[in-house]
Amino acid sequence: MTAPDWAALRREFPTLERWIYLDVARKTIPPLAQERAMREYWRDVVENAGDDAWSAENVARTRERLAQLLGARPHEIAFTKNTTEGLNIAAHGFDLHAGDNVLLTDLEHVANIWVWKHWEEKGVELRYARSVEGRLPLEAFLEQWDARTRVVSTAYVTYGSGYRVNLPELSRVCRERGTRLVVDGVQAAGILAAPLSALGADIVAIGGHKGLFGLTGSGIVYCREELINELATDFIKAPFAEPAARAHVVSQFDYVRTAHRFEGGNPNFLGIRVLRHGAELLGTIGLPNIETRVRELTTTCLALLRRAGLRTQTPEEWAERAHIVNLLVPDAATLMERLRARHRVVTNVKDGALRLSMSFFNNDEDLERAVHAIRTELAGTADAPTAKTA
Repeated sequence: MTAPDWAALRREFPTLERWIYLDVARKTIPPLAQERAMREYWRDVVENAGDDAWSAENVARTRERLAQLLGARPHEIAFTKNTTEGLNIAAHGFDLHAGDNVLLTDLEHVANIWVWKHWEEKGVELRYARSVEGRLPLEAFLEQWDARTRVVSTAYVTYGSGYRVNLPELSRVCRERGTRLVVDGVQAAGILAAPLSALGADIVAIGGHKGLFGLTGSGIVYCREELINELATDFIKAPFAEPAARAHVVSQFDYVRTAHRFEGGNPNFLGIRVLRHGAELLGTIGLPNIETRVRELTTTCLALLRRAGLRTQTPEEWAERAHIVNLLVPDAATLMERLRARHRVVTNVKDGALRLSMSFFNNDEDLERAVHAIRTELAGTADAPTAKTA
C-alpha cells in the first residue's frame, strides 16, 4: 500500500498556515472537506428546498460510512449530540438494584461521572479504579470489582495523560463475570485503528468533533447488537413495533430493532453530512496509516521533551498511549496562554498539566517549534513568536 502524502494532506487544513495546532484532544481543526459539506448542504437547501440536505438516504449513507470506518455494523450505530449523550443512554439503560455497584476510574472526564450519579439515590454504589502512576492496568479494576459489579465504565484513552486502557483484556473479564462494559471512545475514534467490534465493549460513546472531523453537537453511540433491545432508557423508542409501524424507506425515522431506536425526532442533518465527509476523508487515508503516523509523531514528541529535560506522565509504550502527551510544568495555565499569544502554539491544560495532542496533519516541525517555545517560556526568555503569523 502506498504511504499517504502527509504534506499534501496537511494542505487540507488551512488553520495550519497560521497556527501550530496541538489541541486535537479538545477539538480538531476543520479540513476543507468540512467546508465542502456545509456548502453542499446550504446549496441544496437554497436551490432544491432541502430535497437532498434533509433526506433519510444521506443519514443512512453516513451510518454505513461510519460503521465501515470504525469496524461496526450500521444497525449498531446511532447518532447523538456528543459523547455525554451516548454515555447518558448507557447510564440509564441498565436494570440496577440497591447493593449493585458501577465501577468507574479516577481518570475519567467528569461527563462519565455525572451521568452515573443518579444511581446513588437508588442505593447503587459508584466505585473508582485507582490509577497507578497515571496507568490503569487490569489489576486496578480488579481491586474494586466484586460479585455486585454490574457495569464498568471507562475511557478508552484518558483525556489527561493519554493513557490507553487495554479494552480487549478488560472486556474478557467483563464477559467472564457477566458485567457490562461502557466506553468513552471519543479520544480514540479516528486515531486508533482497532475496530469497535474487536474491543469487546457493549456500548461506546463518541463525540464527532475530535478525530472524526465533525461539528460540535454531532456524534454517535455504538451498541453491540446483542444488547440493543435490553436497554431500558426512558426516552428511546420501543424495541418492538407492529409491522405497520415500520417507517417508509424515505423517512428519517426507523422503528425496527436496531440502535437507531436511540434516536428521537429529526436528526442533525448538517452535522451528519459533515460526519460523512469526515469519514470519507479518513477512509481514503486509512486508520492503520493514521495510527502509524500518530505513533511516530508522539514518539518524536516524547523524545524532544526528554532531551529538553521535561517531565511527562504519558507512557513510552505505544500500547499504553495514543495521540496525547502531557507535560508537568509549573503554572501550566499561564504557559498555555503564552504559547498561544506569543508563539501561535495551541495547547491545553488538563489536570494541572500542559497537554499536547496531535493528528496526522501535524509534522516534526510543529513539534520542534512547540518544544522550543515551551523551553523559551520556561526559561523566561521569550522575545518573539516562533511560528508563522501569515
